[in-house]
Amino acid sequence: MSFFEVALANMPAPTESTPGTKIIQPRRHKGRVVVWEDLSVNHMDAIDQATTPDDLRSILGQIFGMSDHRENLKDGVLMDLFVYTVLYARAQGFTKEQTSAFFSIVKRTHGVCVETPFGNVQECYNYFTELLLCHGTKRPPFSVDLFDADQVRSITDYVVNTYFRHFKLYKYVFTPKVQLDLTMKYVGIPETPQPIEEEEQKEEEQPGPDAEAAEQQEEPQEESPRKKELRALIQSQLASQVKELKMSVDEQLKINDQVLTQKLAALGEGDSSKGGRTSSRGGKRK
Repeated sequence: MSFFEVALANMPAPTESTPGTKIIQPRRHKGRVVVWEDLSVNHMDAIDQATTPDDLRSILGQIFGMSDHRENLKDGVLMDLFVYTVLYARAQGFTKEQTSAFFSIVKRTHGVCVETPFGNVQECYNYFTELLLCHGTKRPPFSVDLFDADQVRSITDYVVNTYFRHFKLYKYVFTPKVQLDLTMKYVGIPETPQPIEEEEQKEEEQPGPDAEAAEQQEEPQEESPRKKELRALIQSQLASQVKELKMSVDEQLKINDQVLTQKLAALGEGDSSKGGRTSSRGGKRK
């Protein structure tokens, strides 16, 4: 059982967004060359000296300020992502420059994923492919040929089968839950007064002798038929709108799942059909 699964099992309910906070909408990001931006040459020298996963976690924790990753569940999940990224680069025999670039590609793809609580798998995948292309084709200063065709295909398979297959889990762990605060105004009806502070409300709720006598004399007033009818109309309209909103959200989630499944299937078919041709190109290049 991976640390990701253990952390997810013990993860508390996602925090709700602060009322009034502006939530970032899904947006497009432009890829660029990111060699040596997150892991410098000195960082790579220290990482190469790590002989065990625990040593690697300690070094990465010092680099990115995650020394409490064993207690902090979110940092633990992120540390797992970083460690396995470096271990994959080692298994592929990447150079220090290639490892630094690949690490930044994964880290920045994750950053786009968690920048918004809304679904943005398409924008995130497009950004990942743009970053990969910026390091797979020679067109200075916009891109460099750091990875060959076989390495690009291998990186794509790895990221799709590890990160994008768990996209919703990363979204659940790292993004807050969005709460809809709906305010409606109707013509001819006075606005609802703002909520009073707790202390002021307690002071007002303590009636004096005169207020108690007045309350005893007052009789409860019933709502007029017109007001009851208006209340019932508002409640029915709100119930209908909320139901339509839920149906729309569920439908959009289904569409996103279908799109991701189709992309993964198409990617697998493309790799199997173009594998030989890509390998031959790689051989010519070497």
